[in-house]
Amino acid sequence: MSRIYNNNNRYQSNRLSFDVHAPQKAIYRIRAQSDIHRTQFIVDTFSQFFNAGIRENPTAFRGRFRKMAATPFNFYRGSAVLFYQDLKIDQDQFIARNQAAGQVFIHGDLHAENFGTYLDNNGILNFDVNDFDEGYVGPFTWDVKRLITSINLICYSKGFSDREIEHILIVFIEEYLKQVYEFCKHSKDHFALTLKNTTGKIKKLLNETRIKSHVAHLDSMTIIENYDRRFIRTKYTQDVDDNLRDNLMHAFEKYLETVPENKKQVDLNVNSSQLTYKIKDIVARSSPGIGSAGKVSYSFLIEGRSETLENDIILYMKPAQKSAVSYVVRNPTLDEYFKHDGLRTVLCSYAMQASTPKWLGYTTLGSIPCLVDAVTAHSEDLDWSDINDFKDVLEVIQYLGRAMAKIHCVADSDCLNTPKDVVQLPFSIIPKDTEFTIRDAIHGEDDEFIQDMVEFGMLYGEQVRRDHRLFFEAFRNNQFPDL
Repeated sequence: MSRIYNNNNRYQSNRLSFDVHAPQKAIYRIRAQSDIHRTQFIVDTFSQFFNAGIRENPTAFRGRFRKMAATPFNFYRGSAVLFYQDLKIDQDQFIARNQAAGQVFIHGDLHAENFGTYLDNNGILNFDVNDFDEGYVGPFTWDVKRLITSINLICYSKGFSDREIEHILIVFIEEYLKQVYEFCKHSKDHFALTLKNTTGKIKKLLNETRIKSHVAHLDSMTIIENYDRRFIRTKYTQDVDDNLRDNLMHAFEKYLETVPENKKQVDLNVNSSQLTYKIKDIVARSSPGIGSAGKVSYSFLIEGRSETLENDIILYMKPAQKSAVSYVVRNPTLDEYFKHDGLRTVLCSYAMQASTPKWLGYTTLGSIPCLVDAVTAHSEDLDWSDINDFKDVLEVIQYLGRAMAKIHCVADSDCLNTPKDVVQLPFSIIPKDTEFTIRDAIHGEDDEFIQDMVEFGMLYGEQVRRDHRLFFEAFRNNQFPDL
């Protein structure tokens, strides 16, 4: 599949499939709904979009809903489909002004816990956005609104006042805009948040990740028997039968075709310049995640670049889910590019990460699209439990603002990150210079943009706390069919 451009190598406009010209803002419309009306909307939305999963595994979804019932933040994490159903009819002056800004790569589930560290293909530890399972193309403002609401929820749970939360949100948006405008002036293709340019809690997280041991990480999941490694079997980690193993081996071979050749190369000073990809063991794992209820993933133990056991690698193969954004953004071109959700997730990762992990790829297991990547000691999520001081929160959210600006601005037709042997990104509908597109959508009205986003974050955060209460009551009173 090749890149598609028009004759002027410019972005081709497409009619938006969602309404940004509504007579009132979505948050005002939602707040005006009665508890009865809103509860029914939540029940109907979850029943519609989770229907297949609930029918397939109602026990797993009961577990998922119980986790969502625990806290407003957990509810928010598990209810992206509700968020986008709310925003599909909105008054968004910034996208209305420049529809190209409604067709950029977005993360899709950008909340405050979807950040962390990873080791890039050049061996550099990055602090960045992670988990691109919901990645899609849509308005950049949706990412801003989703993340700013999650920051509100976390700060509220820590006991900050409304005035303090508003200040935190303002600083966050200011940092986002500052970084977008910086990208308008200087190169963006090699931007990364690393040990060299971070401080405080983020630098501490990178340093703590840096000293972690790959061997200790392996030892936590494997044992050595007969002078070789194998996975530890537990209640949640099980053997696969012969038929499934054959299918997994076939899917793994298909995965290898999606890994760029330059990423298969390793240090030329060792005996072999090629990674072996030799499979030593395979197990099935049940997923504990809020968004992956009932899903089974598979772990592959791979021989590393030598026969010594400290080089072994663990890869995961997990079912790729349909993006919640795709239910609202309807575009035939995107549907064609993104018909394989594993490929979509990989493309979104390539588009929005400055340097992608070297094991990232996709495959199909039977008819199930899957994502493949490494489980490493150097991937550590941002933990908010230790970020409680007001000054620490302010410092951390500035890095979140920069990281969000980065994923929006590197994901355009000037992207240098996509290898030639990976299916290309749908550049025919992506603006050529996303940073200028966002700048033009804001149109110099920075204060109005900040006010608009902060208002959303404050009001929708309050709405999520209300929705969580309504969902809790609906769930415990058996208002969800088939659960």
